Amino acid sequence: MQAVTVAEERRGPDLDEVTEEVVKALTKARVDIDIESLKPLRAIGAGGQGGVWLALDQSSGCRLAVKQIRKGRLALLPQVSMERALTERECLLEVGDHPFITTCFGCFQNASSLFFALELAPAGDLFGALDHHPDGLPEPRARFYCACIALALRHVHAHGWVYRDIKLENVLIRADGYVQLCDFGLAKKATEDRTYTTCGTDEYAPPEALSGEGRSSAADWWALGVLLHEMLTSRPPFEGGSAESVLLAIIEYAGGGKIAANQLHMQTAAQVSLDCANFLMGLLQAKEADRIGAGPTGFLQIQNHPWFEDLDWEATLRRQAAAPWVPPREADGAVDMGLDFEVEDVMLDRPYEPHLFPDTFKAFGPTRVTPWPGDK
Repeated sequence: MQAVTVAEERRGPDLDEVTEEVVKALTKARVDIDIESLKPLRAIGAGGQGGVWLALDQSSGCRLAVKQIRKGRLALLPQVSMERALTERECLLEVGDHPFITTCFGCFQNASSLFFALELAPAGDLFGALDHHPDGLPEPRARFYCACIALALRHVHAHGWVYRDIKLENVLIRADGYVQLCDFGLAKKATEDRTYTTCGTDEYAPPEALSGEGRSSAADWWALGVLLHEMLTSRPPFEGGSAESVLLAIIEYAGGGKIAANQLHMQTAAQVSLDCANFLMGLLQAKEADRIGAGPTGFLQIQNHPWFEDLDWEATLRRQAAAPWVPPREADGAVDMGLDFEVEDVMLDRPYEPHLFPDTFKAFGPTRVTPWPGDK
């Protein structure tokens, strides 16, 4: 199977105009929060560098997700890694007013931590969603999520950023059934055409990065292909018992050109529609120039693809289309992950000597005076 070649002309709405209108509306509607009135309610998430709280802004009555990162933990990392929180702040504040990107309402800090006050997506992430679908999501649901993520990436790329960290855990499910990208800690402003930093999850690494050619925005479209495969089958297309074997599988795939559908864990082509398989293989093209979304027509290649023929791009961007699945309403506004930050290693305080980093976090945001759980 090969990627469909689409015509140059657009079929459908001018997404630039729609995006501009939607972004303006979201910016105007953004809530002003009071960092002193934020009340942490309970833990709802944990990642490699921090934890996430369900919090109530008592001044506005809004429930938010507050991401906390220990400064002492960052101080143990190399300088470039330590400063990723600042990069995430910069990127989120630039691109965050988009329907499929987590809105950042503000950033603040205290003596021991950095905090992002974020839009709450109460139904967890795609990794958790696949726990309920061990054989993969229904194709219409995977297509809907794929379209939302593609629109988010389009916006990120238009602002000159490469996301570089697509994975199931970084796609959150909103209360209305739509999804949005979160965690922009690995995003990079592509002042040049390519970036050469080794980063991200091994299973999502594009062939060009493994061959030493670096990454461009095309790498995000490859990663979307890996994510789509996981949504459809609950398995990544490239697996192995170690990081080395996973990367070798990607290299071997890239060297072999075409790949049979059953090598991507699809037992028969009937498991998904032909248009779906065609689109998936278009994203997983080893050569960047042949990859859907990265060719000369850019996003039009996605917008015009037969797999999305029945999708209303404008209604989706405006969040007016009916989502294929809407999560049940949680009593307090978020899925209970059973987390306890008093024992979660990622949230335990680390020694931190602020005089060694006097200016590192200065520009991150204002200082909160009111104590936060876990403060000494």
